Amino acid sequence: MQIDQLTGSEKAAILILSLPRDQVKALLARLPNEEVERVLAAVSRFEEVPPKVQERVLAEFREAIGTRDTAIRGGRQRALELVGEALEGERASEIFEKLDRDEKRVDWTLRPFEPQFIADTLAAEHPQTLAVILSQIPSERGAKVIACLPEAVRPEVLLRLANLDTVATDAITEVEEEIAQMFARRRSSPTRAGGADAAAKLLNRVAKSQGSLILEGVDTRDPDVAGRIKKLMLTFNDLVTIDKRGFQTLLREIPTEDLVVALKTASDEMKAKIFGNVSSRAGEQIREEMELLGPMRLSEVEAVQAQIVDVARRLEDDGKLTIDAGGGDDALV
Repeated sequence: MQIDQLTGSEKAAILILSLPRDQVKALLARLPNEEVERVLAAVSRFEEVPPKVQERVLAEFREAIGTRDTAIRGGRQRALELVGEALEGERASEIFEKLDRDEKRVDWTLRPFEPQFIADTLAAEHPQTLAVILSQIPSERGAKVIACLPEAVRPEVLLRLANLDTVATDAITEVEEEIAQMFARRRSSPTRAGGADAAAKLLNRVAKSQGSLILEGVDTRDPDVAGRIKKLMLTFNDLVTIDKRGFQTLLREIPTEDLVVALKTASDEMKAKIFGNVSSRAGEQIREEMELLGPMRLSEVEAVQAQIVDVARRLEDDGKLTIDAGGGDDALV
């Protein structure tokens, strides 16, 4: 285990494993479910953390936790124990379910290797196999891998990723065993796959010029899938393209408190659009509430923005507005 290969969630997992149980409960209670899920998924992957790695990760906490002479133990059972000890009721049930469903061991197998090496090793695999593999690794890593694949293969892989919903556990197991043999590691299998949402997230992280070409290739093979991906790639700031009448229709559907939160990371153009479509009194109220609004997690702001985008999509489906985020035939939206 190399310290420079650990993610933030994995370092947090080492901290969780090092703290007294009562402190673990207090810490997990302060984290949103999404972060708890990532940390506990990392706990379940760690069978053992060497003392030297723990010491480096926890250097800033050394005074509080002391120095250990033995390795700390993780594993899936320990992750489940932490859920039972630190969380209660419905929240515990949700985390149990998430841990059971989202263990992506292919990601753990491939993590030590560079994207180019992964792409070169897997280049001869069927596009469907590549899609399943990409569905099991984070979109940031997946974007780097797909960018390293042969140009002719990329659209087909993305198309198949977008069409994935669920994959039989036996099929995942077979893919995982092949990956373990290829990369000389052995891991068990996950059961979830990608879908258009996973394809959109991955494409959002690919360089725009490459992403445009990939999406064009998908569009020539299956325009419906390409359309679903484009729609999922829509962002809050893209809503600035809505015309004045449609934008005012949208604003009537959005609570003021949601606008205040969404504006924290909005583009200057979006801010001008919103203040230009509300009354002076409403604009003053929004500005006042923005000044009073304290720091927020980026994930919380993005969640509110996503809700507003969903409202805009619904209104577009109802024919009440039109979203034109294309900016050209070859632009990502």
